[in-house]
Amino acid sequence: MKMTQGTELVVAILMDDLTSAKDISAALRTQDIFAHHYQTLEDFWGTTQMGIPDLVIVDVTKMSQGTVQFRNHPKVKDGTLPYAFYSKDTTKILLQSTIGLEPVGYLNHDVSLPSQIRSLVAALATEKAKDAEMKDLRSRVERIQSRSQRLISERTTAEEFISHYEFIRNLCAEIETKATTTDFSASLLNKLENWDSIAGYGLYELNQSGQKLVAPEVTKKKFHPFPSLWLGQANAFGVELFAQDMALQVANDLFEIEPVAIRIFGASHLPDMLLYVSFSEERMMNFPWDVLESSLSSSLRKLKLQRDVPQYQSQFMPMWEALDTMDRLSRDTVDADLRIMALSLIPLTDAAKRRTTNKFYWSAFFNDFFLQLSGRLQKSTKLSLMGPWHVVFFIPKENVESETRMLQGFMKQFGFWKFFEDNTQVLTEDMMPTLKLVPPSSSHYFRGFEREFEDLKVREESKRMLAGQMRHERNLSV
Repeated sequence: MKMTQGTELVVAILMDDLTSAKDISAALRTQDIFAHHYQTLEDFWGTTQMGIPDLVIVDVTKMSQGTVQFRNHPKVKDGTLPYAFYSKDTTKILLQSTIGLEPVGYLNHDVSLPSQIRSLVAALATEKAKDAEMKDLRSRVERIQSRSQRLISERTTAEEFISHYEFIRNLCAEIETKATTTDFSASLLNKLENWDSIAGYGLYELNQSGQKLVAPEVTKKKFHPFPSLWLGQANAFGVELFAQDMALQVANDLFEIEPVAIRIFGASHLPDMLLYVSFSEERMMNFPWDVLESSLSSSLRKLKLQRDVPQYQSQFMPMWEALDTMDRLSRDTVDADLRIMALSLIPLTDAAKRRTTNKFYWSAFFNDFFLQLSGRLQKSTKLSLMGPWHVVFFIPKENVESETRMLQGFMKQFGFWKFFEDNTQVLTEDMMPTLKLVPPSSSHYFRGFEREFEDLKVREESKRMLAGQMRHERNLSV
Protein backbone atom coordinates (compact mmCIF):
# COMPACT_ATOMS: atom_id res chain seq x y z
CA MET A 1 0.00 0.00 0.00
CA LYS A 2 1.11 3.55 -0.68
CA MET A 3 0.10 6.88 0.82
CA THR A 4 -0.25 9.52 -1.90
CA GLN A 5 -1.52 12.86 -0.68
CA GLY A 6 -3.52 11.11 2.02
CA THR A 7 -4.76 8.41 -0.34
CA GLU A 8 -3.94 4.75 0.32
CA LEU A 9 -3.50 2.47 -2.68
CA VAL A 10 -4.39 -1.22 -2.51
CA VAL A 11 -3.06 -3.36 -5.39
CA ALA A 12 -3.80 -7.04 -6.16
CA ILE A 13 -1.95 -9.36 -8.55
CA LEU A 14 -3.86 -12.19 -10.23
CA MET A 15 -1.44 -14.72 -11.76
CA ASP A 16 0.04 -18.12 -11.02
CA ASP A 17 3.44 -17.35 -12.59
CA LEU A 18 5.39 -16.78 -9.38
CA THR A 19 8.47 -15.41 -11.16
CA SER A 20 6.44 -12.72 -12.94
CA ALA A 21 4.49 -11.99 -9.77
CA LYS A 22 7.76 -11.44 -7.89
CA ASP A 23 9.01 -9.05 -10.61
CA ILE A 24 5.80 -7.01 -10.43
CA SER A 25 5.82 -7.04 -6.62
CA ALA A 26 9.42 -5.82 -6.60
CA ALA A 27 8.53 -2.94 -8.93
CA LEU A 28 5.54 -2.05 -6.75
CA ARG A 29 7.64 -2.10 -3.58
CA THR A 30 9.81 0.65 -5.03
CA GLN A 31 6.61 2.70 -4.88
CA ASP A 32 5.97 1.58 -1.25
CA ILE A 33 3.13 -0.67 -2.39
CA PHE A 34 2.83 -4.22 -1.00
CA ALA A 35 0.49 -6.14 -3.27
CA HIS A 36 -1.91 -8.97 -2.45
CA HIS A 37 -1.26 -12.06 -4.62
CA TYR A 38 -3.95 -14.43 -5.90
CA GLN A 39 -3.15 -17.48 -7.99
CA THR A 40 -6.69 -18.35 -9.07
CA LEU A 41 -9.56 -16.29 -10.41
CA GLU A 42 -11.89 -18.05 -7.97
CA ASP A 43 -9.86 -16.92 -4.93
CA PHE A 44 -9.75 -13.33 -6.18
CA TRP A 45 -13.48 -13.35 -6.93
CA GLY A 46 -14.31 -14.48 -3.41
CA THR A 47 -12.08 -11.89 -1.75
CA THR A 48 -13.70 -9.00 -3.63
CA GLN A 49 -16.98 -9.74 -1.85
CA MET A 50 -15.41 -8.05 1.20
CA GLY A 51 -13.87 -5.13 -0.69
CA ILE A 52 -12.22 -4.28 -3.99
CA PRO A 53 -8.62 -3.09 -4.53
CA ASP A 54 -7.70 0.17 -6.19
CA LEU A 55 -5.99 -1.82 -8.96
CA VAL A 56 -5.73 -5.45 -9.97
CA ILE A 57 -2.99 -6.57 -12.36
CA VAL A 58 -4.38 -9.54 -14.31
CA ASP A 59 -2.26 -12.02 -16.21
CA VAL A 60 -3.97 -12.61 -19.56
CA THR A 61 -3.71 -16.35 -18.85
CA LYS A 62 -6.15 -15.88 -15.93
CA MET A 63 -9.04 -14.39 -17.90
CA SER A 64 -11.16 -17.44 -17.16
CA GLN A 65 -11.31 -20.48 -14.85
CA GLY A 66 -13.83 -23.10 -15.85
CA THR A 67 -17.13 -21.29 -16.29
CA VAL A 68 -15.91 -18.26 -14.34
CA GLN A 69 -14.76 -15.37 -16.55
CA PHE A 70 -13.01 -12.21 -15.37
CA ARG A 71 -15.10 -10.02 -17.71
CA ASN A 72 -18.29 -11.21 -15.94
CA HIS A 73 -17.20 -9.97 -12.51
CA PRO A 74 -19.89 -7.50 -11.30
CA LYS A 75 -17.30 -4.82 -10.53
CA VAL A 76 -15.79 -5.20 -14.02
CA LYS A 77 -19.21 -4.87 -15.58
CA ASP A 78 -20.18 -1.73 -13.66
CA GLY A 79 -16.72 -0.15 -14.18
CA THR A 80 -15.85 0.28 -10.49
CA LEU A 81 -12.85 -2.08 -10.54
CA PRO A 82 -9.68 -0.56 -12.11
CA TYR A 83 -7.59 -3.27 -13.78
CA ALA A 84 -4.54 -3.62 -16.02
CA PHE A 85 -3.56 -6.60 -18.18
CA TYR A 86 -0.13 -8.21 -18.04
CA SER A 87 1.44 -10.29 -20.80
CA LYS A 88 4.76 -11.68 -21.95
CA ASP A 89 5.97 -12.28 -25.47
CA THR A 90 4.76 -15.88 -25.17
CA THR A 91 1.25 -14.87 -24.05
CA LYS A 92 0.61 -11.76 -26.16
CA ILE A 93 -1.76 -13.76 -28.39
CA LEU A 94 -4.13 -14.00 -25.41
CA LEU A 95 -4.56 -10.18 -25.45
CA GLN A 96 -7.34 -10.91 -27.95
CA SER A 97 -9.43 -12.10 -25.01
CA THR A 98 -9.32 -8.54 -23.57
CA ILE A 99 -11.01 -6.89 -26.56
CA GLY A 100 -14.17 -5.15 -25.43
CA LEU A 101 -12.83 -4.41 -21.95
CA GLU A 102 -11.58 -1.03 -20.75
CA PRO A 103 -8.40 -1.47 -18.69
CA VAL A 104 -6.45 1.45 -17.26
CA GLY A 105 -3.33 0.13 -18.99
CA TYR A 106 -1.34 -2.77 -20.44
CA LEU A 107 1.90 -4.10 -18.96
CA ASN A 108 4.45 -6.03 -20.98
CA HIS A 109 7.20 -8.07 -19.32
CA ASP A 110 10.43 -6.48 -20.53
CA VAL A 111 13.22 -4.31 -19.14
CA SER A 112 10.86 -1.32 -18.94
CA LEU A 113 8.42 -3.10 -16.59
CA PRO A 114 9.37 -0.97 -13.52
CA SER A 115 8.91 2.21 -15.57
CA GLN A 116 5.56 0.98 -16.87
CA ILE A 117 4.39 0.28 -13.34
CA ARG A 118 5.62 3.66 -12.08
CA SER A 119 3.60 5.44 -14.76
CA LEU A 120 0.54 3.31 -14.05
CA VAL A 121 0.75 3.90 -10.30
CA ALA A 122 1.29 7.65 -10.80
CA ALA A 123 -1.81 7.94 -12.99
CA LEU A 124 -3.88 5.82 -10.59
CA ALA A 125 -2.70 7.73 -7.52
CA THR A 126 -3.52 11.05 -9.18
CA GLU A 127 -7.00 9.91 -10.12
CA LYS A 128 -7.71 8.56 -6.65
CA ALA A 129 -6.35 11.68 -5.00
CA LYS A 130 -8.58 13.79 -7.23
CA ASP A 131 -11.63 11.70 -6.35
CA ALA A 132 -10.80 11.96 -2.65
CA GLU A 133 -10.32 15.69 -3.01
CA MET A 134 -13.67 16.00 -4.75
CA LYS A 135 -15.45 14.03 -2.00
CA ASP A 136 -13.79 16.22 0.61
CA LEU A 137 -14.85 19.36 -1.19
CA ARG A 138 -18.45 18.18 -1.41
CA SER A 139 -18.37 17.34 2.27
CA ARG A 140 -17.04 20.82 3.04
CA VAL A 141 -19.88 22.41 1.05
CA GLU A 142 -22.47 20.41 2.98
CA ARG A 143 -20.96 21.53 6.28
CA ILE A 144 -20.75 25.15 5.15
CA GLN A 145 -24.42 25.15 4.11
CA SER A 146 -25.45 24.07 7.61
CA ARG A 147 -23.53 26.85 9.39
CA SER A 148 -24.59 30.35 10.29
CA GLN A 149 -24.58 33.46 8.15
CA ARG A 150 -21.03 34.36 9.13
CA LEU A 151 -19.75 31.41 7.08
CA ILE A 152 -21.52 32.41 3.85
CA SER A 153 -18.35 33.85 2.30
CA GLU A 154 -16.47 30.60 2.95
CA ARG A 155 -19.29 28.59 1.42
CA THR A 156 -19.27 30.80 -1.67
CA THR A 157 -15.53 30.26 -2.09
CA ALA A 158 -15.88 26.51 -1.79
CA GLU A 159 -18.74 26.40 -4.28
CA GLU A 160 -16.73 28.49 -6.71
CA PHE A 161 -13.85 26.04 -6.39
CA ILE A 162 -16.15 23.10 -7.07
CA SER A 163 -17.49 24.91 -10.12
CA HIS A 164 -13.93 25.42 -11.34
CA TYR A 165 -13.08 21.81 -10.59
CA GLU A 166 -16.08 20.51 -12.54
CA PHE A 167 -15.10 22.78 -15.42
CA ILE A 168 -11.53 21.44 -15.33
CA ARG A 169 -12.70 17.84 -15.22
CA ASN A 170 -15.01 18.32 -18.22
CA LEU A 171 -12.32 20.24 -20.09
CA CYS A 172 -9.77 17.46 -19.62
CA ALA A 173 -12.30 14.77 -20.54
CA GLU A 174 -13.02 16.55 -23.83
CA ILE A 175 -9.29 16.98 -24.50
CA GLU A 176 -8.72 13.24 -23.90
CA THR A 177 -11.59 12.29 -26.22
CA LYS A 178 -10.36 14.51 -29.06
CA ALA A 179 -6.72 13.49 -28.53
CA THR A 180 -7.51 9.88 -29.45
CA THR A 181 -7.98 11.00 -33.07
CA THR A 182 -5.47 13.88 -33.23
CA ASP A 183 -2.76 14.41 -30.62
CA PHE A 184 -2.71 15.90 -27.14
CA SER A 185 -1.26 19.30 -28.02
CA ALA A 186 -3.64 19.86 -30.96
CA SER A 187 -6.63 18.88 -28.83
CA LEU A 188 -5.44 21.14 -25.99
CA LEU A 189 -5.01 24.17 -28.29
CA ASN A 190 -8.48 23.72 -29.75
CA LYS A 191 -10.06 23.79 -26.29
CA LEU A 192 -8.02 26.83 -25.21
CA GLU A 193 -9.07 28.71 -28.34
CA ASN A 194 -12.74 28.22 -27.41
CA TRP A 195 -12.29 29.12 -23.72
CA ASP A 196 -13.86 32.58 -23.50
CA SER A 197 -12.04 33.55 -20.29
CA ILE A 198 -8.62 33.05 -21.88
CA ALA A 199 -7.14 36.09 -23.64
CA GLY A 200 -4.05 34.37 -25.07
CA TYR A 201 -1.97 31.22 -24.83
CA GLY A 202 1.24 29.64 -26.08
CA LEU A 203 2.85 26.22 -25.87
CA TYR A 204 6.40 24.87 -25.88
CA GLU A 205 7.44 21.21 -26.19
CA LEU A 206 10.70 19.44 -26.93
CA ASN A 207 11.56 18.40 -30.45
CA GLN A 208 12.48 14.79 -31.25
CA SER A 209 16.15 15.18 -30.31
CA GLY A 210 15.34 16.92 -27.01
CA GLN A 211 17.77 19.72 -27.90
CA LYS A 212 15.22 22.33 -28.87
CA LEU A 213 11.97 23.83 -27.59
CA VAL A 214 9.43 24.25 -30.38
CA ALA A 215 5.91 25.65 -30.62
CA PRO A 216 3.12 24.06 -32.70
CA GLU A 217 2.76 25.51 -36.18
CA VAL A 218 -0.87 26.60 -36.00
CA THR A 219 -2.76 29.76 -36.87
CA LYS A 220 -5.33 30.69 -34.25
CA LYS A 221 -6.65 34.04 -33.04
CA LYS A 222 -5.52 33.72 -29.41
CA PHE A 223 -2.39 31.64 -30.04
CA HIS A 224 1.03 33.24 -29.48
CA PRO A 225 3.62 31.63 -31.81
CA PHE A 226 6.83 31.22 -29.85
CA PRO A 227 10.27 31.22 -31.51
CA SER A 228 12.24 27.96 -31.36
CA LEU A 229 14.88 27.81 -28.63
CA TRP A 230 18.10 25.83 -29.01
CA LEU A 231 19.03 24.43 -25.61
CA GLY A 232 22.67 23.45 -26.20
CA GLN A 233 22.17 19.98 -24.74
CA ALA A 234 19.67 17.13 -24.95
CA ASN A 235 16.82 17.17 -22.42
CA ALA A 236 16.32 13.40 -22.27
CA PHE A 237 13.81 13.25 -19.40
CA GLY A 238 11.69 16.34 -20.03
CA VAL A 239 12.23 20.10 -20.02
CA GLU A 240 15.11 20.90 -17.65
CA LEU A 241 14.90 23.85 -15.22
CA PHE A 242 17.24 26.07 -17.24
CA ALA A 243 15.08 25.48 -20.34
CA GLN A 244 11.95 26.30 -18.32
CA ASP A 245 13.54 29.61 -17.33
CA MET A 246 14.37 30.39 -20.96
CA ALA A 247 10.82 29.62 -22.06
CA LEU A 248 9.28 31.73 -19.29
CA GLN A 249 11.43 34.72 -20.28
CA VAL A 250 10.22 34.42 -23.90
CA ALA A 251 6.60 34.13 -22.77
CA ASN A 252 6.86 37.20 -20.52
CA ASP A 253 8.33 39.20 -23.41
CA LEU A 254 5.62 38.20 -25.90
CA PHE A 255 2.50 38.44 -23.72
CA GLU A 256 1.01 41.85 -23.00
CA ILE A 257 -0.37 40.51 -19.71
CA GLU A 258 1.95 38.36 -17.58
CA PRO A 259 0.94 34.76 -18.28
CA VAL A 260 0.31 31.89 -15.89
CA ALA A 261 2.88 29.10 -16.40
CA ILE A 262 1.45 25.57 -16.43
CA ARG A 263 3.82 22.59 -16.54
CA ILE A 264 2.31 19.45 -18.06
CA PHE A 265 4.02 16.25 -16.94
CA GLY A 266 4.11 12.88 -18.68
CA ALA A 267 5.95 9.90 -17.22
CA SER A 268 8.98 11.81 -15.93
CA HIS A 269 9.70 14.13 -13.02
CA LEU A 270 10.31 16.88 -15.58
CA PRO A 271 7.50 18.38 -17.68
CA ASP A 272 6.86 17.33 -21.29
CA MET A 273 5.13 20.59 -22.20
CA LEU A 274 5.11 24.22 -21.01
CA LEU A 275 1.80 26.02 -21.39
CA TYR A 276 1.35 29.76 -20.86
CA VAL A 277 -2.07 31.42 -20.63
CA SER A 278 -3.15 35.00 -19.98
CA PHE A 279 -6.51 36.45 -18.96
CA SER A 280 -8.05 39.89 -18.52
CA GLU A 281 -10.95 39.02 -16.22
CA GLU A 282 -10.10 39.66 -12.56
CA ARG A 283 -12.13 36.67 -11.37
CA MET A 284 -9.66 34.33 -13.11
CA MET A 285 -7.07 35.29 -10.49
CA ASN A 286 -8.91 32.87 -8.17
CA PHE A 287 -8.97 30.08 -10.74
CA PRO A 288 -7.21 26.91 -9.42
CA TRP A 289 -4.41 26.80 -11.98
CA ASP A 290 -2.56 24.19 -9.91
CA VAL A 291 -5.54 21.84 -10.25
CA LEU A 292 -5.62 22.46 -14.00
CA GLU A 293 -1.89 21.62 -14.16
CA SER A 294 -2.44 18.38 -12.23
CA SER A 295 -5.47 17.40 -14.33
CA LEU A 296 -3.77 18.09 -17.68
CA SER A 297 -0.76 16.06 -16.52
CA SER A 298 -3.06 13.21 -15.55
CA SER A 299 -4.72 13.32 -19.00
CA LEU A 300 -1.34 13.27 -20.75
CA ARG A 301 -0.16 10.30 -18.66
CA LYS A 302 -3.40 8.45 -19.36
CA LEU A 303 -3.04 8.97 -23.11
CA LYS A 304 0.59 7.80 -23.01
CA LEU A 305 -0.50 4.60 -21.24
CA GLN A 306 -3.18 4.01 -23.86
CA ARG A 307 -0.51 3.93 -26.56
CA ASP A 308 0.13 0.31 -25.46
CA VAL A 309 -3.43 -0.81 -26.17
CA PRO A 310 -3.28 -3.68 -28.74
CA GLN A 311 -4.24 -2.55 -32.23
CA TYR A 312 -6.44 -4.45 -34.65
CA GLN A 313 -3.67 -6.33 -36.45
CA SER A 314 -6.22 -7.79 -38.86
CA GLN A 315 -6.43 -4.39 -40.56
CA PHE A 316 -2.80 -4.54 -41.70
CA MET A 317 -2.16 -6.42 -44.94
CA PRO A 318 1.34 -7.54 -46.06
CA MET A 319 2.61 -5.85 -49.21
CA TRP A 320 2.62 -9.00 -51.36
CA GLU A 321 -0.90 -9.89 -50.28
CA ALA A 322 -1.99 -6.36 -51.15
CA LEU A 323 -0.64 -6.73 -54.69
CA ASP A 324 -2.46 -10.05 -55.05
CA THR A 325 -5.65 -8.41 -53.83
CA MET A 326 -5.31 -5.67 -56.46
CA ASP A 327 -5.05 -8.28 -59.21
CA ARG A 328 -7.94 -10.30 -57.80
CA LEU A 329 -10.13 -7.20 -57.77
CA SER A 330 -9.40 -6.65 -61.47
CA ARG A 331 -10.78 -10.02 -62.53
CA ASP A 332 -13.04 -11.36 -59.75
CA THR A 333 -16.33 -10.14 -58.35
CA VAL A 334 -15.72 -11.50 -54.85
CA ASP A 335 -14.18 -8.24 -53.64
CA ALA A 336 -15.95 -5.98 -56.15
CA ASP A 337 -17.27 -3.80 -53.37
CA LEU A 338 -13.76 -2.70 -52.39
CA ARG A 339 -12.08 0.48 -53.61
CA ILE A 340 -8.31 1.13 -53.54
CA MET A 341 -6.94 4.43 -52.24
CA ALA A 342 -3.21 5.30 -52.24
CA LEU A 343 -1.75 7.82 -49.80
CA SER A 344 1.56 8.96 -51.26
CA LEU A 345 4.25 10.04 -48.79
CA ILE A 346 6.70 10.75 -51.63
CA PRO A 347 6.57 14.58 -51.13
CA LEU A 348 7.58 14.01 -47.51
CA THR A 349 10.31 11.45 -48.25
CA ASP A 350 11.68 13.72 -50.98
CA ALA A 351 11.87 16.65 -48.55
CA ALA A 352 13.66 14.43 -46.02
CA LYS A 353 16.06 13.17 -48.72
CA ARG A 354 17.02 16.67 -49.83
CA ARG A 355 17.58 17.88 -46.25
CA THR A 356 20.64 15.73 -45.64
CA THR A 357 21.89 17.93 -42.78
CA ASN A 358 18.48 18.15 -41.11
CA LYS A 359 17.76 14.78 -39.50
CA PHE A 360 14.29 13.29 -39.98
CA TYR A 361 13.10 11.01 -37.16
CA TRP A 362 11.58 8.16 -39.16
CA SER A 363 10.68 5.87 -36.25
CA ALA A 364 8.98 8.61 -34.25
CA PHE A 365 7.07 9.71 -37.37
CA PHE A 366 5.93 6.14 -38.11
CA ASN A 367 4.75 5.56 -34.54
CA ASP A 368 2.85 8.85 -34.20
CA PHE A 369 1.40 8.77 -37.71
CA PHE A 370 -0.06 5.29 -37.47
CA LEU A 371 -1.06 5.63 -33.82
CA GLN A 372 -3.28 8.59 -34.70
CA LEU A 373 -4.44 7.13 -38.02
CA SER A 374 -5.50 3.79 -36.48
CA GLY A 375 -7.79 5.64 -34.08
CA ARG A 376 -9.69 7.16 -37.04
CA LEU A 377 -9.95 4.34 -39.58
CA GLN A 378 -13.08 2.25 -39.67
CA LYS A 379 -12.43 -1.38 -38.72
CA SER A 380 -13.64 -2.61 -42.13
CA THR A 381 -10.83 -0.69 -43.88
CA LYS A 382 -7.56 -2.55 -44.48
CA LEU A 383 -4.21 -0.96 -45.23
CA SER A 384 -0.81 -1.99 -46.52
CA LEU A 385 2.59 -0.28 -46.41
CA MET A 386 4.41 -0.06 -49.73
CA GLY A 387 7.81 0.86 -48.31
CA PRO A 388 8.23 4.41 -46.99
CA TRP A 389 6.47 5.83 -50.07
CA HIS A 390 2.83 4.67 -50.05
CA VAL A 391 0.08 3.57 -47.71
CA VAL A 392 -2.56 1.68 -49.69
CA PHE A 393 -6.11 1.43 -48.29
CA PHE A 394 -8.72 -1.16 -49.27
CA ILE A 395 -12.02 0.51 -48.43
CA PRO A 396 -15.58 -0.88 -48.70
CA LYS A 397 -17.42 1.01 -51.44
CA GLU A 398 -20.03 2.45 -49.08
CA ASN A 399 -17.30 3.99 -46.86
CA VAL A 400 -15.14 5.60 -49.57
CA GLU A 401 -16.59 9.10 -49.22
CA SER A 402 -16.37 9.23 -45.41
CA GLU A 403 -12.89 7.65 -45.28
CA THR A 404 -11.64 10.08 -47.96
CA ARG A 405 -12.87 13.09 -45.97
CA MET A 406 -11.28 11.66 -42.82
CA LEU A 407 -7.89 11.10 -44.53
CA GLN A 408 -7.88 14.57 -46.09
CA GLY A 409 -8.65 16.20 -42.74
CA PHE A 410 -6.08 14.03 -40.98
CA MET A 411 -3.29 15.06 -43.37
CA LYS A 412 -4.11 18.76 -42.92
CA GLN A 413 -3.86 18.63 -39.13
CA PHE A 414 -0.92 16.20 -38.76
CA GLY A 415 2.36 18.02 -38.00
CA PHE A 416 4.79 16.44 -40.48
CA TRP A 417 7.25 19.28 -39.86
CA LYS A 418 7.69 18.25 -36.20
CA PHE A 419 9.83 15.25 -37.12
CA PHE A 420 12.67 17.28 -38.64
CA GLU A 421 15.43 18.12 -36.17
CA ASP A 422 15.36 21.77 -37.22
CA ASN A 423 11.74 22.25 -38.26
CA THR A 424 12.20 25.97 -38.99
CA GLN A 425 14.05 25.03 -42.19
CA VAL A 426 11.14 23.08 -43.66
CA LEU A 427 8.08 25.20 -42.84
CA THR A 428 7.88 26.43 -46.45
CA GLU A 429 8.44 22.96 -47.93
CA ASP A 430 5.64 21.35 -49.93
CA MET A 431 5.62 17.98 -48.17
CA MET A 432 1.87 17.33 -47.95
CA PRO A 433 1.05 13.70 -48.91
CA THR A 434 -1.36 13.18 -51.79
CA LEU A 435 -4.40 10.90 -51.95
CA LYS A 436 -5.88 9.29 -55.01
CA LEU A 437 -7.95 6.33 -56.21
CA VAL A 438 -6.01 3.47 -57.82
CA PRO A 439 -7.46 1.26 -60.59
CA PRO A 440 -7.65 -2.38 -59.44
CA SER A 441 -4.50 -4.16 -60.64
CA SER A 442 -0.88 -4.26 -59.53
CA SER A 443 0.32 -3.15 -62.96
CA HIS A 444 -1.83 0.00 -62.79
CA TYR A 445 -0.49 0.68 -59.32
CA PHE A 446 3.16 0.27 -60.39
CA ARG A 447 2.69 2.54 -63.42
CA GLY A 448 1.21 5.23 -61.21
CA PHE A 449 4.02 4.74 -58.71
CA GLU A 450 6.69 5.20 -61.43
CA ARG A 451 4.84 8.21 -62.85
CA GLU A 452 5.06 9.99 -59.49
CA PHE A 453 8.85 9.79 -59.51
CA GLU A 454 8.97 10.92 -63.15
CA ASP A 455 6.75 13.93 -62.33
CA LEU A 456 8.98 14.68 -59.35
CA LYS A 457 12.06 14.78 -61.60
CA VAL A 458 10.24 17.10 -64.05
CA ARG A 459 9.29 19.50 -61.25
CA GLU A 460 12.85 19.54 -59.90
CA GLU A 461 14.22 20.23 -63.38
CA SER A 462 11.69 23.04 -63.87
CA LYS A 463 12.74 24.59 -60.57
CA ARG A 464 16.40 24.46 -61.59
CA MET A 465 15.65 26.06 -64.96
CA LEU A 466 13.54 28.78 -63.35
CA ALA A 467 16.26 29.51 -60.78
CA GLY A 468 18.87 29.72 -63.58
CA GLN A 469 16.67 32.09 -65.60
CA MET A 470 16.18 34.35 -62.58
CA ARG A 471 19.94 34.49 -61.96
CA HIS A 472 20.52 35.32 -65.65
CA GLU A 473 17.96 38.16 -65.55
CA ARG A 474 19.53 39.60 -62.39
CA ASN A 475 22.96 39.54 -64.05
CA LEU A 476 21.58 41.37 -67.09
CA SER A 477 19.95 44.02 -64.90
CA VAL A 478 23.30 44.64 -63.16
